[in-house]
Amino acid sequence: MDFGLIRRNQAKPTQSLCLLGASGSVGGTAIRYLRRNPSIALESVSVHSSIDRLEQLIQEFQLHRVCISHEDAFDYAIDGLRSQYPDVEFFRGADGLVEMVQQSAADTILTAVVGACGIRATVAGIEAGKKIALANKETLVTAGPAIQALPAFAENSRSTACIVPVDSEHSSLFQLLEGQNLSHVHRILLTASGGPFRDWDAERIRGARREEVLNHPTWTMGPKITVDSAGMINKGLELIEARFLFSCRPDQLDVRIHRDSIVHAMIQMTDGSFHLSCSQPDMIFPVAHTLHYPEAVPEQHQEMSFPEAWPALSFEVVDDVRFPGFGLCRKAMEEGGTAPAILNAANEVAVDAFLRERISFSEIPEWIDRALQEQPIRNTTDLEELIQADEKTRSDLEQKLSALSATE
Repeated sequence: MDFGLIRRNQAKPTQSLCLLGASGSVGGTAIRYLRRNPSIALESVSVHSSIDRLEQLIQEFQLHRVCISHEDAFDYAIDGLRSQYPDVEFFRGADGLVEMVQQSAADTILTAVVGACGIRATVAGIEAGKKIALANKETLVTAGPAIQALPAFAENSRSTACIVPVDSEHSSLFQLLEGQNLSHVHRILLTASGGPFRDWDAERIRGARREEVLNHPTWTMGPKITVDSAGMINKGLELIEARFLFSCRPDQLDVRIHRDSIVHAMIQMTDGSFHLSCSQPDMIFPVAHTLHYPEAVPEQHQEMSFPEAWPALSFEVVDDVRFPGFGLCRKAMEEGGTAPAILNAANEVAVDAFLRERISFSEIPEWIDRALQEQPIRNTTDLEELIQADEKTRSDLEQKLSALSATE
């Protein structure tokens, strides 16, 4: 089968890569894989503010085109960088991400930046006919309706653009659904480790300290995604992404907590049977699959001995009382329009406030709920209108948080 955004018939194995978010966890995994597979050329990269990391990559991969997306970091470091690397073209900020993608000669753009700043760069890659290795879930959460409406994804489009998911759950779903008739699929299930609070009651979660929130039991990720995972909001965002990526109904999508993180996704067929996708919890599996797709990955990764090393497969329903942010994600997905954009923007601002110790962990979903109630929800496929909803939500929430801090 073909999906509207994936357009698998247009996909070709990656020969050259533009990596957005090289200093993050997914970007680090991609670099680790490229070192083992020099047949894929690293053509350009972006980092947020990790200048030391950027210099290492420039030297190791002989890069000539790089972006620093944090504008203050760019301004601080650029004179020294240009002096040391006169043959490198440097791009600045979110606009620089777009410019670098537009000028890139790479056939694949891996979007591993965190947050809504990746939207315009992803759109630029689509408009340039690139293969998009999508690890930036906010692109579809915030702008899913607009991405679906892009001319590249029209039924009779001749564009060579396609999207192949990198998130472990969506990559697993893609592999499960490929070749299936969606009318034969009854339910689509993402799995979640449950995060550090899977055994905590609601009262204890409300009092969680910063270091407890950032102590994920399975995955090593950046602080923003780790906070999202602790509140199950990350999994709610993945539901919204799956809604657009696979063109399925909200009532077909659900999540189950699977503590061992061996099963990454499941589909239930209309006859009641289940198909599961399993691997060790290592992002090397989806990263490699995406880069080589539609061909097979040419090597075996970490092997899972069968059946000795397998844990007992157990699954639990997500408790909306203990994880209210997850319920808000479902609500926004069902409402559609600008609701997911509002939710995502409010979450990003609230998580940042929590990491800065301006609000408690339990206040994150409270601020999201407040934004969903206060911001107007519009049904639109216009990219600028969706981005405006994102920006308006951020601005209003940041003002309210600033006013709250001033009174304390």
